[in-house]
Amino acid sequence: MRTVQITDVDPTRAEDLLAWNALLRDGFNAGREAAWWASDEAVLAQYGDPKPERTSVLLVATLDGRPVGAASASADPGEPAEVEISVLPDARRQGVGTALAEAVRARLRGVAEIVQAETYSEAGKGFATELGLRVGNQEHRLLLDLPIDLEVLRAQHPAPSEVEVRSWTGACPDDVLEDWARLTTQMEEDVPMGDLTRPASRGDVDSVRRGEQRMADQGWILVRSLARLDGVSVGYTEIFVSRHDPEIITQDDTLVDRDHRGHGVGRALKLANLENLMTLEEAGRARWVQTYTALDNAAMLALNRAFGFHTADQLTILEGPVG
Repeated sequence: MRTVQITDVDPTRAEDLLAWNALLRDGFNAGREAAWWASDEAVLAQYGDPKPERTSVLLVATLDGRPVGAASASADPGEPAEVEISVLPDARRQGVGTALAEAVRARLRGVAEIVQAETYSEAGKGFATELGLRVGNQEHRLLLDLPIDLEVLRAQHPAPSEVEVRSWTGACPDDVLEDWARLTTQMEEDVPMGDLTRPASRGDVDSVRRGEQRMADQGWILVRSLARLDGVSVGYTEIFVSRHDPEIITQDDTLVDRDHRGHGVGRALKLANLENLMTLEEAGRARWVQTYTALDNAAMLALNRAFGFHTADQLTILEGPVG
């Protein structure tokens, strides 16, 4: 009988941490197109300055002594634990994933009540449902090929004259910080999450600043735009660019206030922030912009596709009790 052994990884040991990250990446991204993963530098920064209230679980699985799988779990107090389980393709269906899942659950008992897990495959979805998780939400992963022709985009998506867009990189300017915190809180309330447990809001000013500092420490450049109508902030968008590995750029949130949708604000924001992005030296080394959109978010899917995004694959997020 082949032997599966599960070992905890000490995140203070850089060599072990990076080997774990590579193993998690190789199993999770096997067979996927242009799949992003956190750089070594970002992982070292993340675990070198952990959130004091967060519980982190890092596991490696060996099969007959060979590393073939890994798992990650993180849980903040009162929130669902986020779990990733990864097995190399040639070691699947030999009990490795099940052993990792059981070990993750054992370490999360008493820490969290709910787990959420992500997969891009039908096999992964089947594995998770066999463990007692249910599908909570599904999203398209979309890619925009780079470079882009800004002149063509400007001609295709003229910004409404009444929409004022302000763009910058890095931390939010002090004079719009409260507006940014308000809109990011609204995004947490509005973003489609299907049947998933919605996390508690963290959109206060202090949490914005803490988040910005952590992102900067991990090597992220924040590319941001804020839209105003009649002097009132009504929408925002942001893009994340890794200084260490800019090949895949992440388009994160885009929000337009409920009372101001359907008037071209989202289009103006996306165009302005892509123009903002293209001013960065790192953008010249990128090949794609990546974003996620819920399957039932027809308006945002249409907007993303109008800007040239195409579907790469589909993310399924599942949820269930820690057990």
